[in-house]
Amino acid sequence: MLFDVRISEDTLQSVISSCAVLQSVSLHNMSFSRLCISSPTLRSISVEGVFTFRELVIVDAPCLERLLPIYPNGGPATIRVIRAPRLEVLGFLSQGISRLHLGTTVFQRMIAVTMTTKMRTLKILVLECAPNLDFVVDFLNEGKDMNIAPKYDLLDPIECLELHLKEVVLKNYCGGHRLYMDFAKFFLLNAKVLRKMEIGARYSYKSNCNIDNWMCYLRRQLQVENRASKDASVEVKVNKFTRHVRTHDLSVDDPFD
Repeated sequence: MLFDVRISEDTLQSVISSCAVLQSVSLHNMSFSRLCISSPTLRSISVEGVFTFRELVIVDAPCLERLLPIYPNGGPATIRVIRAPRLEVLGFLSQGISRLHLGTTVFQRMIAVTMTTKMRTLKILVLECAPNLDFVVDFLNEGKDMNIAPKYDLLDPIECLELHLKEVVLKNYCGGHRLYMDFAKFFLLNAKVLRKMEIGARYSYKSNCNIDNWMCYLRRQLQVENRASKDASVEVKVNKFTRHVRTHDLSVDDPFD
């Protein structure tokens, strides 16, 4: 971990690329114009609380599995992934990242500009956003131009929803708000191989109904019985959104769990 360290970009790049056993790097509160990462061994890189960090470029990282801009509003403003063929975990992503390049796919403030690279290895994607289907489906859409609506067009299926999406986790879910409800229902009603949906809902203890009745109400509103995958379980919890990430524990599959 490097925290508030004063070091030149060239020196840090040389240290990372030259270390033959380095597997995980965390950068905290560091200022760079442009940092380029090349490493034959690096498996995880996280960026937290970074100021005046304009651009992070993953030039060549054949073993990289995790790319974790944990506080995207603090930088880097641009992230470019040129070669990371084993990338499995990506997040948090938000509109605080002005440009995101994944191979030849480009997002500007999380809106797809070009969609040409298929991220076949990606298993966990964490997005920090309001309940906006356009925003999320762009990441799942595998290169199509799309004007998505909450009603799924069965004549123009999305491969990820048809074949790949197995788990959806929603945090800070506002159950009484229609936008949140429609957002969750979209995935329940259209993800055909979904195994689990976990909803971390915000519950007001000043409410007139008890928590069990409130959770039953949420399940009814979600139309769980109409889910596209009959094997999918739906779990509603009361919890709060946190940024706790196990950045260096490479033994766990999901650092956000």
